[in-house]
Amino acid sequence: MIHSNIPTYTSIEDASQDVLEVISKFVGVNTFFVAKNDKTDVDIISSFNRDEIILESGFETLYRDSY
Repeated sequence: MIHSNIPTYTSIEDASQDVLEVISKFVGVNTFFVAKNDKTDVDIISSFNRDEIILESGFETLYRDSY
């Protein structure tokens, strides 16, 4: 049974903004994000920054430099 009110996405990139919007209503932190991590690179797909921009969507870094 398919529900018409449930969104369908073709990629994680498409879904990430909606996911962050929903999570932001329940999580009381400034910054959280959806990222791709292949143990070589970390690519921030989407980020949410409540009060201060800490991390922007599209940011990329080497895995070894992330923490």
